[in-house]
Amino acid sequence: MGLFKEAPYKEATQNIIDVIGGNYKVFDTACTEEEVNRVYVEELERGKKEGFVPVLIPCDDVLNEWFHLDEDDKEKIKEKTTNEKRQAIIDAANDNGKELLQEWYNSATEDFADDESEMESFLGSMGGSGPINELSTFAMFAEDGEIQETILFEVPVDEPWKVIAWFPMGGWNECPAPEEMITVCRYWYKKYGAYPAAITHDTIEFYVEKPVTDEEEAWELAKEHFAFSADRVFQCTATYTLGEVAECLMNSKVWYFWWD
Repeated sequence: MGLFKEAPYKEATQNIIDVIGGNYKVFDTACTEEEVNRVYVEELERGKKEGFVPVLIPCDDVLNEWFHLDEDDKEKIKEKTTNEKRQAIIDAANDNGKELLQEWYNSATEDFADDESEMESFLGSMGGSGPINELSTFAMFAEDGEIQETILFEVPVDEPWKVIAWFPMGGWNECPAPEEMITVCRYWYKKYGAYPAAITHDTIEFYVEKPVTDEEEAWELAKEHFAFSADRVFQCTATYTLGEVAECLMNSKVWYFWWD
């Protein structure tokens, strides 16, 4: 059995392919998480030489609803995914990612910033979590041990953070708008070499080739992760503390974010 499948694909998968276009492969649902991760890393290296950035798009019914891709809407959505529209999203971003994250952090903690006890409870201490080194979004809601039908797109961009313009999720509830996503992704790529690697309707996973190894830096990065997605602390940890996120970031090649 090969790793990739040929059409026909699931409706959501075909809809996304129709809208995004370009070069792609579709993983067979019988693939293992290890196989998908191995191929992603191989494609990442190939992309550096050939001028593209690989992005994994796990497809499900919710993603289909996110793109609103019934037959009447397809052409309208395609109009919004032209290179001109993508460039407009990129141009709307700024180069102040660090400052933006600090602003969000201050806003998210303002209710308890002056309460020493509450701040200590929120910060906690490092511990309770090991590093994450494999992408896994495509397997989280699959059935019977299989992965979701997942597209591997070759996005033709010269900087990894620009891929967000191809898959402009966000702008609802506490999830940053696409241009804010790009602003943060540009900062994290420049500072940490972080690649947006897997994107769904409500999650993003980043792949980092050289993980953080310094404890002080891990704490600062954990604050930025909380600022980007408060659910990373409040719904994706066992202790509901920033310290657990800091511990997880030490030596992690994968960063995970989810917005409720």
